[in-house]
Amino acid sequence: MRNLNDLADAKQLIKLAIHAGRLQIKNGAEIYRAEDTVLRICKSAQNVSKIDAHVLPSGIFVSLEFEDEIITVFKSVGASTTNMSKIDKINTFSRNFVISTMSMETAFKILNNIEMKMTQNILSLIFTQDFVEHFFSVLFGGQLREFICAYIVTFTTSLILRKIEPFKLNFVVTNFIGAFLISIFTFLLYLLNLPQSVDEVIIGSIMILVPGLVATNAVRDIMNSDFLSGLIGLTKAIFIALGIAIGVGLTLSFLRL
Repeated sequence: MRNLNDLADAKQLIKLAIHAGRLQIKNGAEIYRAEDTVLRICKSAQNVSKIDAHVLPSGIFVSLEFEDEIITVFKSVGASTTNMSKIDKINTFSRNFVISTMSMETAFKILNNIEMKMTQNILSLIFTQDFVEHFFSVLFGGQLREFICAYIVTFTTSLILRKIEPFKLNFVVTNFIGAFLISIFTFLLYLLNLPQSVDEVIIGSIMILVPGLVATNAVRDIMNSDFLSGLIGLTKAIFIALGIAIGVGLTLSFLRL
C-alpha cells in the first residue's frame, strides 16, 4: 500500500479514482464494477479512512478522510457508449495500481491513453458488428437478399451516426435519426426490388440501436440493490426504444409501407 504525503496527494488519489470510474461508466460498465474500481483505488493508500463512494449513471460521488480532513468530490459522467475493451483495460489498470508503487502522474497518463485510444478501426468495428446483428433478419424469416439488404442499410446508417457524433445530440434524437435512416434506406432498396419484404430488413437493421446492454445492466443493478441506478438505466432504455419506434413508425406511415 502507498502512503500519501499531504492533502494534495489525497486529492490526486480521489481524482484518479473518479476518473477511472467515470471512464468505466462512459464505456458501458455496470454500476457495481465502477464503484468497486473507485473504492479499490482509494483503499490503495493506507493513511486514508472513511472511504465512501456512490456511483450513478449520471455522476460519481466520492468521499474520504485524510489527517482529520474530509475530502468530497463529485464528477458528472455525461453521454455513454459501449466499449468492452476499455472497460477491461481500466479493470486491469486498477488492479495494477493497487499492487504497485505507480506514481499518480503515470497513473493519469495510462488512463488518459485508454480514454483517447481507438481500440478498433471504425470501419472494422461497423463491419463485424453489422455482420453479426443481421442474422436477426434471417431469424425472423428473411432470406439471403434480406440479410444482404440489412447489412447495406446498417452499414450506411452506422457511418452516418458516427459522423454526427461530434454534434453531441441526446440519445433519444440519435436513435430516432438512426431508425429514420434505416426505414428510408430500406424503402429505397425496396423500390429497387432487392428485398422481398421490408419487415425483416428493418428488424435486422434496428438491432444496432436496441438498448439490450443498457436494459441488462439496469436489471442487474436493481438485483444488486442499486435501485436508483437501475431505474435510471431502465428509463433510458425505454426512451431509446421509444425513439426507435417513433422513427420507424412515422417513416413507414409516411411512406405507407
